[in-house]
Amino acid sequence: EDAWRVALVAAASGADFTARARDLGVVTAQIHTALAHALGTSEVTPESRDALVTSMRHRYAAAAALVPELSSHSAAVDRIAQSVRDVRWPPLQRIRGDYHLGQVLDVPERGWVALDFEGEPLRPLAERTQPDLTARDVAGMLRSFDYAAGSVALAESPVDASAWAAACRRAFLDGYASVAGEPDADAVALT
Repeated sequence: EDAWRVALVAAASGADFTARARDLGVVTAQIHTALAHALGTSEVTPESRDALVTSMRHRYAAAAALVPELSSHSAAVDRIAQSVRDVRWPPLQRIRGDYHLGQVLDVPERGWVALDFEGEPLRPLAERTQPDLTARDVAGMLRSFDYAAGSVALAESPVDASAWAAACRRAFLDGYASVAGEPDADAVALT
C-alpha cells in the first residue's frame, strides 16, 4: 500500500505515526547516500547557483499565476532569492525528485520502498536529472505530511491532524539526521 494511504488512515484516527515517519527519514537519507555514492556529487558553481535561483523564481511565478494572491509577496520572494546567492551551499547530487508519500510503498516484512525516480514529470528529463539539493526531497516529504493533515481536515468528518503532522515532520527529520547528519540550515533555507 502506498504511504499516502497509510498516513491518511493514521492521521484520521490520530494514530501515532512517528516511528514510521522516522523510518521514512532513515530510508530517504539512505537513498541520498546511495545516489551520491553511485552518481557522485558536485560543488556549486556560479552557473549552477544561478540556474537553481532562476528555477526558484520560475516556481514562484508559476504558483503566483495559479494563485494571484501570492503576487503580494513578490518583493519578499525576490529578496530571499537574491539572498540565497550568499549562503554556503552543500554539494549538489542526483535526488529522488517529486518526493512525497504517494511515491513510497509500505511493503510488509520489508518496510518503506521508494519508487518512480523520474522526478517531476512535467519538467524535461535533462532538467530532472541535474544535480540538486537533497533538501528539496526532504522538503517535499515534510510538505506531504502537511497535505495528509489537510486532507483529513477536509474530510466528511473533519479531523485536526496538525499536531500529528508536526510530530511526523520532527520524526522524519530525526530519522534523516541519524543517517545523514543534521540538515544544513542554509540548505533547508534554499528550498
